[in-house]
Order: sequence, then C-alpha cells, then structure tokens
Amino acid sequence: MPRFWILLLIGAPFLTGATLPGTGPVPIEKPAEKTDSAPEAKAPETEAPKAPAPEGGTLAPAAPTETEPPAAAEVPKPLPKPAQDTSTTPATDDGPKPDGKEKEEDKAAAPPPPPPPPLVKENPEELKACLADLTSLGAKFQPIAPIDDGNGCGIEHPIEVAEVLPGVELGGARMRCKTALTLAHWLKDTVQPAMNIAMLGRKIAGLVPGSTYDCRLRNGASTGKISEHARGNAFDVAAFKLDDGKTMEMKPRDEDSTLEGAFQRTATAGACLHFTTVLSPGSDAAHETHLHLDIMERRNGYRYCR
Repeated sequence: MPRFWILLLIGAPFLTGATLPGTGPVPIEKPAEKTDSAPEAKAPETEAPKAPAPEGGTLAPAAPTETEPPAAAEVPKPLPKPAQDTSTTPATDDGPKPDGKEKEEDKAAAPPPPPPPPLVKENPEELKACLADLTSLGAKFQPIAPIDDGNGCGIEHPIEVAEVLPGVELGGARMRCKTALTLAHWLKDTVQPAMNIAMLGRKIAGLVPGSTYDCRLRNGASTGKISEHARGNAFDVAAFKLDDGKTMEMKPRDEDSTLEGAFQRTATAGACLHFTTVLSPGSDAAHETHLHLDIMERRNGYRYCR
C-alpha cells in the first residue's frame, strides 16, 4: 500500500473525533466566566497547632489564633504602705504630739513679739514753746511727774489739763503738751466757729472724754501695736458739752440732715487739719460712739482721716 494511504488511515481517528480502541475522549476544561457577583474565594481556615501534651497526659490549651485579640496586660496595683510603728519612731512636726507639748512647741517656734516703743522723748526747746503757747491760749493745766507703766506705756513730761481753753473743761485729763495744744487749736479754729453757725449763741463748755491716757494696745486688743493713748498722743471725744447744760453725743451722722448732724460732720472733717489720725463715729466697730483724735507722727506728713 502506498505510504500516503497508510498515513491517512492512521490520522483518520483524530480528524473525525473518533476514539481509538481502549481510550476515551480527553475533556477540555471550559474557562470560568468572570462575573461581578461571584464571591471571593476565602482562604481555608487552619487550626493553630496544638501544644504538645505534658508528661501527665493532659493537653495544654490551644494557643490563640492570629484572629483573636491579644489579652489586655494587667496593670500592677501598688501595695499598701505598711503602718509605721510610732512606738520607736521619733515624732515629727506633722505627727501627733503628746498632750500639753504641742502648745509649748508652737510658742517656742513663734517669733517673739517686737519690743514696745520707747517713751516719746520731748525736745526741751519744743516743750518749752508748747507750754508757752498753751498758756497764751488761756488753758489751765499743770505738769505732773513722769508716767512709766512699762511695755512702752508712759509720758516723759505729762500735764493734767483742767481747761484746754477758757471755759472749755477737760476734767484733768493727762496727755502730752503737744496733744493738748492741738486740741485747743481745733476747738478754737474749727469747732466753735461751726457751733456759732449751727446753734447761734451757743458755746462749747467742755468735752466728755471717752478715753485719754490709757496703757493698752490699739482698740483694746490682746495682740498688736501699742495704742497712741498709751503714749499721751490721743484723746477720744464722747460728747460736746454746751453752755446751756445740754450735751451733744457723738454718733454716726452720715445720713443726719439736721444742723446738729452738719455740725458734727464739720467738726470731724476739720479735725484732720489739726490731727494726723481722725476716726469718726461709725468709721469701724471700735469707734461707733466716739471721735478718736491723735497726733501720731507718720512719714511725709501722711494723715489718716475716716
């Protein structure tokens, strides 16, 4: 047989789709169609390898997989501070102290109070001139022995004043000459002229003192600075005595629209032209019922008037 026909017979099955004896057709995979709705393939979940069992035969719990959240780390809590044994520990400033010793230690730690000021030293020439001026104004007074009550209280050259001006009684109040002279000029130049307007024909016949010389601290307090009363520099007016026998008591009169109220406010305001400290009635709780006047020396001529 010619070679052409032999090749034709051998290739015929392949050309016609026939199968050779003993063989089946080889299937051809159809390509998968890609669609938008096709679900994504998921990677197969794998179990974490189990830990080997201990010698006792009990399996250890499986280690967490990568998908489980890590356990939160435990924050260590501070241990309570052990109680201190005070029986062998020395006491400190912040700790409790035995009864009776706490106050003693506080007193020892507190700084000592400043020493009281010395007695006011009088300049001999100024004192001589003051006594002469007071005499020329018609005052009735007499020098007395020095007063020294300790703690800074006292007057080196005190005088007792019976009348600070002719007919104006003080009742023998003790003070420095400078205090009496200042009081006389205030009554003569301010108080009596205001009285002539407020109550025509009336005259000041005297002063009712609230306090004159008195060895104490300011406002009678238990601590603080020494009062000017303790140095003969102050005089408190509780009331004015009039020549008709009546008295005009000192009291808060800021809202008093009468002539009596106007007189007191005028006398009080005018006092600051003579004295360095003026505390009118109602200026504070300690000065509700009297007018405080003093000649305390301050720097640069400063005056305190309320």
